[in-house]
Amino acid sequence: LAYGQSCAHATTSRRTERRDLYPQGVASGDPLTEAVMLWTRFAPDGDGRIGWEISEDEAFVQIATRGEAIASARNDYCVKVDVRGLSPGRRYFYRFLSASGPSPTGRTLTAPRAGAERLNVALFSCANLAWGYFHAYGDAAARDDIDLVLHVGDYIYELERGAYPSAADALAGRTIEPPHEIVSLDDYTHRYASYHADPDLLELRRLKPICAVWDDHEIADNAWREGALNHQSNEGAFTNRAAAAAKAYFDWLPIRAPARRGPRLHRALDWGDLARILLLDTRFIGRDRQIEARELARRLTEDGADRPALVAEFRRALDDPRRSMLGAAQERWLSETLAASKRRGQIWQILTQQVVVGDQVAPPEFTRMLRPEASSSTRSYINGGVAMSALGLPANPDAWAGYPAARTRLLAACAAHANSAILLGGDTHNCWANNLTAPGGGRLAALEFAGGSVSSPGLERHLTLAATGERERVMQAANADLAWCDVSHRGYGALSFTRNACAAEWRAVSDNRSPARAPLATTRLNAEPGGAAGPGLWTAA
Repeated sequence: LAYGQSCAHATTSRRTERRDLYPQGVASGDPLTEAVMLWTRFAPDGDGRIGWEISEDEAFVQIATRGEAIASARNDYCVKVDVRGLSPGRRYFYRFLSASGPSPTGRTLTAPRAGAERLNVALFSCANLAWGYFHAYGDAAARDDIDLVLHVGDYIYELERGAYPSAADALAGRTIEPPHEIVSLDDYTHRYASYHADPDLLELRRLKPICAVWDDHEIADNAWREGALNHQSNEGAFTNRAAAAAKAYFDWLPIRAPARRGPRLHRALDWGDLARILLLDTRFIGRDRQIEARELARRLTEDGADRPALVAEFRRALDDPRRSMLGAAQERWLSETLAASKRRGQIWQILTQQVVVGDQVAPPEFTRMLRPEASSSTRSYINGGVAMSALGLPANPDAWAGYPAARTRLLAACAAHANSAILLGGDTHNCWANNLTAPGGGRLAALEFAGGSVSSPGLERHLTLAATGERERVMQAANADLAWCDVSHRGYGALSFTRNACAAEWRAVSDNRSPARAPLATTRLNAEPGGAAGPGLWTAA
């Protein structure tokens, strides 16, 4: 398709949007003070040139800048443009142009250079298309007060149709493609396309700039740097699979790809002198293999098992100081980036990453709460977590608790190099607010807000024999650093950072299995920025 610059620029403002030419809509992301990424997917008939323009007004009278790009099969016809030369702290409108008509109009913004008074972010994770509707996305898209979306992973799920959820639990009309587990580049790109048929996701991407990091399901379940629990030898080399997954991710997400070859995901964005957002990769680039707790549980039940010796063996492996979540290079980058933010005088350091940092002791009451019809694998999962907790071992070794030396280094870096560190996360499908103590005690190193899931079910699916609020009460009683939790609802976090406070909301979806979106319930927490004693505690608003 020939683009035809004069035709497009002269006439597209008078034409109706051609949503059929841009079926996955438009998106923006990774805003800087003078730049922002723009994205669309354009494939009417093979490779072709496409125009774009960004304007200070929705009528596209005051054009800030415009240009052209190539839609190519090499990138699955995804078009990404790093638009430069914009004004700081400004809202813009953008669209793509072809000779056949314009795309839908998107809205985005640039980061302020200095003097920012507020940053409002929406925090998302764990969006499984077949488990439920993306009401959390739709609610955030409709809010004028959200500046930026932070997505901490499980944006898609790699599993085959009928695995998670089962065929019986999958919602009609929310069908993933391809039907098999995705392994090749073609598989991954088709899975992204099936997710982007969701209207709430498209609207969120159209209206809010996105900063995203992957978790495991964008690659394979329980991934680490050299493999994954859900990768078998008959699926080919893991390096090939991971490369395909990374390629599709960077094609489909409106974020900056690494300047050098390789799957580097970590980066930082500034919001004036108010905040620095650090986007980390705890999942893939530097993570050592998870220590398998289920193997320990099996060995503990064998006849004649030497339980103290087995626990001590597990503890030694767990505490190995060489074990890493980030890798040495990313750890150095984290400390240096935090220190630079502190020197600049930025009040908040917002660490956006994948998995929960705070301890999560599974209380013995969970065994009583298990639904009678729970499968053997579910019983093993819940009871195994309870048994591990009773032994003083992590119930979830895939989280930071499974890498205690690395967690100590993380919190030490926050305590030493940050003004007010707050860790954002996801992965567990439940929402947690933790007050994280510095190594050695005496002060807080950081706050944590791990923000639930868009649609994937949480503990409420398994622990049905509980009174209202009981699951949350026993978790808080068992975990000293846990200020608040919700293990019963889907939803998202909305956090507002100012010079005087962080005001956090948990926006809970009442029913993500119904296509109708009911009003969302809101829980509010507050914390003050820190000084020498670290940030203030989470308190109920």
